[in-house]
Amino acid sequence: MDNLAATNIMVRLFAATGFLYLIAATTLLALNINGVIAVGNDPIFMLALYGFVVQLIFGVSYIFVPGVSHTRYAGYKSAVAEYVLLNAGIMAFVSSMLLAGLRGLAAAGAMMLILSVLIHALNIWRIAMPKKASSAPGA
Repeated sequence: MDNLAATNIMVRLFAATGFLYLIAATTLLALNINGVIAVGNDPIFMLALYGFVVQLIFGVSYIFVPGVSHTRYAGYKSAVAEYVLLNAGIMAFVSSMLLAGLRGLAAAGAMMLILSVLIHALNIWRIAMPKKASSAPGA
């Protein structure tokens, strides 16, 4: 699989996962508002913000930035690592909010989220930065 095809798969995966989180957050919000379950707003906010918004931003940026900067696409392996860390971090963070007393899980989730954002920033930086033009002798 070439890098462009792999990137397209990752973009679709980020978008599809983001919409799953949006459905989960909306469902939890509706159940909470109607008194079916008692859930705080924090896990719903985390699912909507990191689960939906960040997933879509990450996915779209892998198509948008290479197109605008006319450069290559990101490395597939680092995008997979970013995706896995982002989703593991969301799940750990939200689980720690739903299940009281799991401070270690919250810290681990926060670290995974931070690491995924750093990997994404590095990937986008590598894509967007102009490459040095090689000067051939006699040119």
